Amino acid sequence: VGRSLGGLLSLVSLSLCVMFIFYTSIEVNESLSERSVRGLKWAILFVLNFVLVGQSLWEEREAGGWFASLSFVSVSKLFFAKSFVIWLCTSISNALLILVFCVFFQNAHMDSFFGQWLFSNLGSLSLVFLGVSMGLISEESRVKEIVLPLLQLPFSIPLFLFGLEAETRFWMESGFYFPSVFLLLFFAVFYGALGGLFLEILKKES
Repeated sequence: VGRSLGGLLSLVSLSLCVMFIFYTSIEVNESLSERSVRGLKWAILFVLNFVLVGQSLWEEREAGGWFASLSFVSVSKLFFAKSFVIWLCTSISNALLILVFCVFFQNAHMDSFFGQWLFSNLGSLSLVFLGVSMGLISEESRVKEIVLPLLQLPFSIPLFLFGLEAETRFWMESGFYFPSVFLLLFFAVFYGALGGLFLEILKKES
């Protein structure tokens, strides 16, 4: 993960490039709606998590870091440690991305920064758990880079749809709307537990 943090700078650069494409092609002529801005943010989150997870897995495969680390800790502990490190990196990029959104998009407001960052981080946590577990499963196949998106995409679609709707409900309701937060926490716990279970099964089979 550390080596792929040329990764962290690349994540920020990639997210800004995608954002400016939409800004120059749409926002300068007609302001995007709040829902469209949230949808764009979630789409960028998916791309960023996919890129960082894929890069870190490639670095580990080249250096043999994952299998070397298994000599010292269990596969579950290593899975959660790796996931949380990647999540911390995406949390930093999420904060920078939302700040830039608030500057360039009319319907992204600075007074809602904390709420946007909260939902971005909750969504990123689920995507990281999912990406790391699916990536490690794809390591068992010969066509690793091809299998990873095929495994990750079907599981990401429900999170994308429900996460976007949960954040929309959060801003529509008066007061702090806890069900939206609990929904994304459920996805995070579900994908984290699912990833740990998959890896324990693979360990026993090997």
